[in-house]
Amino acid sequence: MNTSFLVFIVFALFFQLIMGANDGGTLLGSIISSNFIHPLFATIILFGSMFFAPFIFGTAVVKTLGTKILPLQYMNIQLLYGTVVATIIWVIIAQKIKYPVSISYTFVGALVGSGMATNFARKINVIEVYKVFGGLIVSILISFVLGFLLVKLINFLLQRATPKASIAFRILQIFTSVLLVLGYGSNDAEKTLSLIYMAAYITNTKISPNAKDPRIIFMLALLFIIGTLFFGGNVAVTSGFRIMRSKPKQTFLAQLIASSTVLYFAHIGMPISSTETLNMGLVGIGSGENPYTVKWGVVRNLILTWIVTIPSSIALSFAITFILEKIT
Repeated sequence: MNTSFLVFIVFALFFQLIMGANDGGTLLGSIISSNFIHPLFATIILFGSMFFAPFIFGTAVVKTLGTKILPLQYMNIQLLYGTVVATIIWVIIAQKIKYPVSISYTFVGALVGSGMATNFARKINVIEVYKVFGGLIVSILISFVLGFLLVKLINFLLQRATPKASIAFRILQIFTSVLLVLGYGSNDAEKTLSLIYMAAYITNTKISPNAKDPRIIFMLALLFIIGTLFFGGNVAVTSGFRIMRSKPKQTFLAQLIASSTVLYFAHIGMPISSTETLNMGLVGIGSGENPYTVKWGVVRNLILTWIVTIPSSIALSFAITFILEKIT
């Protein structure tokens, strides 16, 4: 097997660990935020759903990330390294400041920046890039608006409900937790699969990476869980507890909105951010129910982090790829 491919796989697997720390922390924080689901059971939900998602909902996002933004024939290994390393650096920075970032935003921005640093800059599919970034922005707005409207509707319908309604939301949250992670597994989690696919093609490795190979899916799900458990604590606290203190009803609605949105975009092959979709859904719910429960300082810092992500990832990846092109 090609040595260059094997070395890159090490970077790709580390990238999967970083995704677990960032995105896994967000998902785990949401699942346990209402203090109903035990962290151990939440971890089992996370792993199981991550493993089965590609088989249930497909892998259309792999094709978008791996071929549509920049055709494979115009990629080289330096470009891939620039993309991966820049993404890892930016996510580690976000970990240090305890705020989750969109790895989808970061990854696509880094891919564009790396492409600009090579001789293939004119081959970047600008329309596809606009579609991806547009989809990310639209998904955030959708989740906020839906959260605001749904909580208003639910509160109106349940204004005479007994305390038993809370029990129902606790039970329903188990199902939406599974659905949330399934959505993530069919959308965000496929970035590493895309990297493996691209690297195999570029290095002429004599394998045909299958996006639905159970062995690959199992390995990636396991690495994701390891990243979540060992490095995802800061992000889990921010997403699960620092934005607002969530009750079962609020957690259920946020997960329902995020999972439905992410699964729809995954179906059409459009990568979006589960992290941003979930967090903004929660902010919309808090705004619709009681704006004073939302910690707006935390929300402001989250949004600022998301805004600077695109230019930062483009600049980082451009610099890294430019240097690699000069020294190799």
